[in-house]
Amino acid sequence: MPAQRTPYMKLIRTTVVIASLFFFASCSSTGNTASSKAMNAKCPVSGEELASDCPTTSFEGQTIGFCCNNCMKKFDGMPAGDKKAKVTGSMPSK
Repeated sequence: MPAQRTPYMKLIRTTVVIASLFFFASCSSTGNTASSKAMNAKCPVSGEELASDCPTTSFEGQTIGFCCNNCMKKFDGMPAGDKKAKVTGSMPSK
C-alpha cells in the first residue's frame, strides 16, 4: 500500500525545491568571466592588450584580466610572489 502524502511532506518538498533554485541561481554567477572590469590594461602573462570581454580572476581583492584562458591558467598556477610581480608589471603607469 503506498504511503499517503501529508501537507507537512508537501511543505518540506516545496522548501527543498525553492532552496535548490536559490542555490543554483547563486552558483551560476560565479566563475572567471568578465562580470567585473579588470583593473589592468594588459595581460600580466603575455603583455597583450585586453579585449572588453576578457577572462578575469581575483587576486588580492582585485579583478585581473587576461588575453586568454591559457594565460589565466598559467597565472593561477604561479606562486603568490610571482603573481604580485606580474600584476605590478601590468599596471598602467601614472
